[in-house]
Amino acid sequence: MGHFVEWYDWYVYGLLAAVFSSQIFPSESAFASLVAALLTYAIGFVVRPLSGIIISPLADRYGRRRVLTLAISGMALGALIIALTPPFSMIGYLAPVLFVVARVLQGISAGSEGQSAIAYLVEQAPANRRGLFGSFTNMASGLATLAATGAAALVTSSFSGDALATWGWRIPFLVGGLLGVVGLLMRARADESPEFEASTVAKQRSAPAGLRQLIRDHPRALLQTAALSAPAVAYYTWATFLPTYANLTSGRGLSSTLTGSVIGLLLLVIVVPVCGALSDRLGRRKIFPIVGALGMIILFYPLLLLLNQPGFGVYVIVAASGWVVLGVWQSVYPTIQAELFPASVRVSGIGFAHQIVIAVFGGTAPLIAATFVSAGHPTFVAFYMIVIVALCLAVYFTLPETGSRSNRITVALNDSDIVEDALPR
Repeated sequence: MGHFVEWYDWYVYGLLAAVFSSQIFPSESAFASLVAALLTYAIGFVVRPLSGIIISPLADRYGRRRVLTLAISGMALGALIIALTPPFSMIGYLAPVLFVVARVLQGISAGSEGQSAIAYLVEQAPANRRGLFGSFTNMASGLATLAATGAAALVTSSFSGDALATWGWRIPFLVGGLLGVVGLLMRARADESPEFEASTVAKQRSAPAGLRQLIRDHPRALLQTAALSAPAVAYYTWATFLPTYANLTSGRGLSSTLTGSVIGLLLLVIVVPVCGALSDRLGRRKIFPIVGALGMIILFYPLLLLLNQPGFGVYVIVAASGWVVLGVWQSVYPTIQAELFPASVRVSGIGFAHQIVIAVFGGTAPLIAATFVSAGHPTFVAFYMIVIVALCLAVYFTLPETGSRSNRITVALNDSDIVEDALPR
């Protein structure tokens, strides 16, 4: 529930940027206003790696639950600021400033959320269900994307142009802020991860290694974690820019493309846990690195070309096909990342590599895609995604098989920092 709320609040901004951009970031052209809104969107991604580096070690030192509680507080507050900020016409430049503040808060929250949630869920899982439990993080984010897209589709189709631009777009943000309070209460009452508690009981080094030591001791795992996260460039393009891309390149209405994306996202939330469960039986590498990455490389270019054909059904096919291969990627990478690091540096390691990659590729994806479209080269969006995923694929062949049918208690394959006998039974 908490992870769902986190990413609902995160994604809804990108989906509605084209609607509120003229109200908060007025300019001489609608496209310039959209770019300003997307640049503000990217600020949250810039903050994420700093948060991942600074706050993630706190989860290794003081526990996953405390950091997760802190994260959802900042995300909900940011959503409420966006929902309640008056337009530029009323308060002038204070409006975009408040949006920047909100995105900084949300960037700090997102930067400490993902890796903490991954570690928490995988460490809570039975030994033979870690792939399934790890997939729950991305199933929740998929549901959040679905809900955010559905909310955006609902408000864009329910309100007239003036009402939507004036106040209708605020409703999804207000709902997200209120849902954050629910998630906050749930997280505040949750139990701590048993593996983290075991590291404390065993009096092992639960405090994180310094950044320099982390890079020195786990360079291979950091590179592999970064490669596992880098296809986020495709995820963020599909999640937040595909409806706008179709609107700009083929003239489709924004409300219809958002509705089509909702249909496609239904497949994502089914594929993710199914593949996660299969990874517990078949192994991790067979599901994610090969099938997921190759699917993206093969399909992205023809799918974007297909958008040139008219019809709502065509858009649904494009969106759904992309979400299926993205679901295969999303299903297993959280568990693999958790299994690459020992408990004492798990959140720090994932946070450092994952958040830097997300900031570089995920945060800039809508802006770069918009730039390609504006320059008259929309198919470059596909080439950009394909090149990044292809580079990641080369790294996937170096991944160890972290899935195991054994009943080992510790998550990592070789975790010398956890004494298994100290784990709660």
